[in-house]
Amino acid sequence: MTTDYLASQRYFEDVETGDEFEVHQHPTTEHVLEFLSSTTNGRSPTGDGRFSSDADARRMGLERPIVPGTMSTAMITRIVTDWMGPQGRIVSLDISFRRPVLHNDELRCLATVIDAGDDALEAGGPAVVKLDVVLENDRGERPVQGTAEVELPRRAE
Repeated sequence: MTTDYLASQRYFEDVETGDEFEVHQHPTTEHVLEFLSSTTNGRSPTGDGRFSSDADARRMGLERPIVPGTMSTAMITRIVTDWMGPQGRIVSLDISFRRPVLHNDELRCLATVIDAGDDALEAGGPAVVKLDVVLENDRGERPVQGTAEVELPRRAE
């Protein structure tokens, strides 16, 4: 899959509400099968046709095979971890699946800062940032949406 970034450490002092981080991904059938084979403990990765077979997906009323929810979750998690950098820590991640992500969708993966936790920082609390996270397909749909809370290091530490 394609990514357009170079991960680096993000510090709380450098974050502002409204900041955005975007990457692009294109999950192909080959990517899905590779993901499934790594998560099936040696079992056949094509056991559930909605993930691998055009005919099975169509029989289920789908336009084409779908990306497993665990793979969509991994894409969301990756944008969060790449945004925060190696010293950040995910405090919470809440994801909602609104519709299927389809094979070969061109995905815009977006993280937007919605709260920079200034009150907690002033009180000596953890430097927690809240993000809206979304996978948006090339049809303008947002099949996967959520929020993440991330603790970032401070420059003074």
